Amino acid sequence: MAETTRLIFEGLLDQFPHSYEIHQIGLFHCYAVTKPRWPIYATRAFTAPDGQVGFAQDDQYAQKTFGKVTARVRPDIVFAFGDPHRVLHLCVPAVKRRYRLILYLNFDGLPIPPNYGPILNNADQIFTKSEFSKNVILKCLPSVASGKLDFMYSPADIRRFVPVSDEAKQNLRKDLLPAWMPKDAFLLGWVGRNQWRKQNWVLYKVMHYLRSGQYLVCRQCGRVSLIDWDPGSRAHAPEAPLARESRPDYTYERCQHCSVREIDRAEPLDDVFLWLHMPEEPEGGWSPKWLEEQFGLSRERDIYYTPGYELKAALNPGDVPTLYQLWDCLLFLSGGEGFGLPVWEAMCSALPVIYTNYSSHAEFIGRAGAGLPVGGILQPETTQCVWRMIADVPQAIEAVRELYFKRELGRELGAKGRTFAERYRKEVQVDRWHQVFQKT
Repeated sequence: MAETTRLIFEGLLDQFPHSYEIHQIGLFHCYAVTKPRWPIYATRAFTAPDGQVGFAQDDQYAQKTFGKVTARVRPDIVFAFGDPHRVLHLCVPAVKRRYRLILYLNFDGLPIPPNYGPILNNADQIFTKSEFSKNVILKCLPSVASGKLDFMYSPADIRRFVPVSDEAKQNLRKDLLPAWMPKDAFLLGWVGRNQWRKQNWVLYKVMHYLRSGQYLVCRQCGRVSLIDWDPGSRAHAPEAPLARESRPDYTYERCQHCSVREIDRAEPLDDVFLWLHMPEEPEGGWSPKWLEEQFGLSRERDIYYTPGYELKAALNPGDVPTLYQLWDCLLFLSGGEGFGLPVWEAMCSALPVIYTNYSSHAEFIGRAGAGLPVGGILQPETTQCVWRMIADVPQAIEAVRELYFKRELGRELGAKGRTFAERYRKEVQVDRWHQVFQKT
């Protein structure tokens, strides 16, 4: 979210320097790693006896700070960007405010609480980050007037996130890959938090199969069938009896997809590695340590974590583009996204994407033809029953194998992603926002 607002606000100041004075309220701003060109007012925080930073519950979404700031700066426009529950308190009727209220909202799945509709409808205009999200509102919140609803993609930062040649990639790898990793490795990358919604555990499971070769490949249809899986067997007891993961009537003699007998045991792909750019501390997700053990994976053998990346210590935005330039593919098997900025950055970098075919990120990757989709099953979260996709592991393995054995395909998909993203470069999207803000 901070990256999206940074791109919009910097663009407005660059392209229309005499039109805007920007003031921003920053939620959780004490974790910022850069200093912007406009003032940011942090919401209330406190330091607990154990030294940990906490945030005041009555000001978690700027419920208190907002009134103080608006009384001081007297804005003409309030532009609120975030998840719906974070902006509801701003949505007062127009007769009770002296500024235009424009919302830019993340929606990453169905359903939405029905009481949101009348509240959000108090805004003067509502934008979502994708057409998928727009349709979610129209389906769940019919009280929102369709005339005030539209969608707009995040600005594509095609100047910082750029493709590199094969030669440049190899030079980067010589300098930046850890010593134990081969410089010609096939690198699968992930960028994101460690949350239930992200379904990070699937990445570990896919990596387990790629490294162990415990699956079959059909010579006729090319589909993958899992053999069996015993958590940790590769690391601890390779000859131990295996728990069955396939259908009860499945035999090793036939493909479970097309039923032909021409199937082969896969060869382990020992030169495939998983690079995780995520904090290891779970946010309602899974312990990386336990996932490694369950799936028989080891650090500095199978997987690698960006050094120093923690919940409260992100990389400087200037360092992030290099990650995409090092990798061969973004393995983005998220359960649902309000937009999916890592995918957008990968497309700007001409990096192909293997992705779950659900929610906002699937919309623009599919429109661009920038990756290989993976299906799955939808499962509701426990609290509000928002639907999330759990990726189909055999399909994910098939997609990785296709890019692994067809390197030119990855280049073609990446080029399509870059071409699509250029249509939404920062200058274009900022000009569109300027037109929105200048309406009276």
